[in-house]
Amino acid sequence: MSILPKILFICFVFKTVTSDPINRHMKIDGNFDDWRNVPSYIDPEDNLKGTVYDVSPWFPSFKSPDCHDTDTRDTTTTPKHIYNPNVNIVEFKIAHDNTSIYVYYRVADGGVIGKTSVGPSEFNKNNPSEPSAGRFYVIAAVNIDHNDTTGYWLHGGAYHPTAPGFDGNFEIEFYNGSFNQNYYLDHGANNDTQANYLKQENKKNRFVILPSIYPYYTQYIYWNHQPTSDETQRCFDGPYRLPRPYSNRYICYSRDMAPGPFNGSLTYARSEKGNEFEMRAPFEGFLFNHYTGERTLQLGMTINISLSLETSEEYSIPRDWSSDTTATIRYTLSDTVV
Repeated sequence: MSILPKILFICFVFKTVTSDPINRHMKIDGNFDDWRNVPSYIDPEDNLKGTVYDVSPWFPSFKSPDCHDTDTRDTTTTPKHIYNPNVNIVEFKIAHDNTSIYVYYRVADGGVIGKTSVGPSEFNKNNPSEPSAGRFYVIAAVNIDHNDTTGYWLHGGAYHPTAPGFDGNFEIEFYNGSFNQNYYLDHGANNDTQANYLKQENKKNRFVILPSIYPYYTQYIYWNHQPTSDETQRCFDGPYRLPRPYSNRYICYSRDMAPGPFNGSLTYARSEKGNEFEMRAPFEGFLFNHYTGERTLQLGMTINISLSLETSEEYSIPRDWSSDTTATIRYTLSDTVV
């Protein structure tokens, strides 16, 4: 795909607002039949030569390789091309029902979403043949309030093509050969002091939406039931029982490579071949809006959403972390029935 059509494609997708009907038939079961009638978005397929580029409508003169490194956090330095079929998104979809948002990823043939190597420690660039504990992240970033001045820019986390205003994420981490944890992120801080404030507010069942710089956020596992005794013992900070209106809701603050598995309320399934992946995020995991007291995410809202896949070095060419991010989609959580 040439650069100009790619620019037009991204701008068109972002600026178009449709009334996306509620879909009460979604199931996270690895079957994927329920996705057949859901509108599909295309992401360009990367290649070994690195000749496929993405462009953000906010920086139309800046192009980034479709699959790229995870270190370039500005819009003046071209990211390095890092080919990895496991993150090479070629199609994605978004859906919702009364209580949850659903996302679908498909990578190029031969790729396996969530594939990680197994070893005693992280990848050693000085000894790349040594077994290592790989990591893989399935990511959905959401601009909740439709305000580009709150939240973070995607490129702040080395995600390209960039877009502004992302207030929260929901993610799944695979680590050292298996599922490790699922969690939400509250991106409402610019420094450690503000991040600590987020933690105190999250424990009160409040989600804070403020301007943010990417490294400062809270990362919490959300349960709609009491976590197991084993999960409770392994939790770094918590679990904390949330106050009403819900009962029996808990959060545990986490971090990457936590001693999982932690099975929070996010759910996922993968196809038999491994190149298709579906994920469900209950609205209630985004807690209640710090300012309004209403649910942070609910029917009737229009959001912006961007999907990414990110993984460590083991299966990349060259051996480096690799990531692929989709265009930003404007999506309405309509209460209109399919």
